[in-house]
Amino acid sequence: MPKQAPRQIKELINQSGKVLIVTKKQFSGDGLASALALLLILTKFNKNAEIIVDGFKLPGNLSFLPRAAEVKAAAGKLKKFIINLDISQTGLEDLSYDVEGHNLRIHLSPKQGVFTPDDLSLQASEFAYDLILAIDAPQLENLGKIYDHHRDLFYKIPVINLDHNPANDQYGHLNLVDITASSVAEIIYGLLKDWDGEIMDKDIATCLLTGIISKTKSFKTSGVSPEVLNIASELIKLGANRKEIVAQLFQTKTIATLKLWGKILSRLQASPDHRLVWSRLDLHDFTESGASEKDITGVVSELITNNPLAEIIVLFYQTAPEQTKVLLHTESTLNALALVRQFSPEGDNDDASFVINDNLERAEQLVLTAVSS
Repeated sequence: MPKQAPRQIKELINQSGKVLIVTKKQFSGDGLASALALLLILTKFNKNAEIIVDGFKLPGNLSFLPRAAEVKAAAGKLKKFIINLDISQTGLEDLSYDVEGHNLRIHLSPKQGVFTPDDLSLQASEFAYDLILAIDAPQLENLGKIYDHHRDLFYKIPVINLDHNPANDQYGHLNLVDITASSVAEIIYGLLKDWDGEIMDKDIATCLLTGIISKTKSFKTSGVSPEVLNIASELIKLGANRKEIVAQLFQTKTIATLKLWGKILSRLQASPDHRLVWSRLDLHDFTESGASEKDITGVVSELITNNPLAEIIVLFYQTAPEQTKVLLHTESTLNALALVRQFSPEGDNDDASFVINDNLERAEQLVLTAVSS
């Protein structure tokens, strides 16, 4: 971690009044847990902060995290438009308005005299936030509507970009992208130790350990270093319950989910070199198992853990007779969005998703041809 970064980040936080914390629309367990850890930390610094994740729906396996229910799915009013009218010479007798079609008409009656155009001025208020913390988002476009609909927000107020992805675009006014870290949670742990380790409590430790365990697949990935294990040990000493976190993340599957995952695993296929792994589900599988689309959450991570040689993992599943949803994950230096750009995917360099308006067999053939070429 660059020596100046913790001090510079703390200075920006000290200068802020209200902080917006964001992570990518297709958020990871590490991203959400890290965002919640920052929310708890900022609260201890007596800062007003909130988390917005585009289209957010809280997964059951992360609902145990402190304050997870407070995450918002969309931005509210980020800015107000102000109409100033000088009434020093006329006073104001009456004010009313009406809406006709797409037009707002405001009716003003002076107590004396008349209003003139010179009495009127227009201005926009300041933004609702004065600092943005972007967590685990390699590109601003990964944030979804919060960026697409409010781009000026990200250009006019300071953005701190925290990530460990080497493909990060370095878009922040201040970037802390540590590619040697196992997770964003590990980066935040380092920041907090530099700022004031004394404010670390059980809830913050729980969020940070959840982020690390989620990202490392419970310490099974290649990014696990002795330092990561030492950090995990410290977080456990501070009150984070490793067994509970592992149980919540990986062991809280319903019977319906297990049935659905069983079908995915039974149909697992791989290329001769095992570089490409894929599986599929049809509509009948959902009906037979009693599961739904949300029960697919986590299955790609499970396939990654159990297929260490795979660089491309694809899951196909039907959402209608002539409609197929595709989830694609890439490892190593492969870019998921670039691999399937012809299908107009959403996501980031690691994970992409898209819909093909065709049957399961045809969709599978199209995608496998594209990623194998």
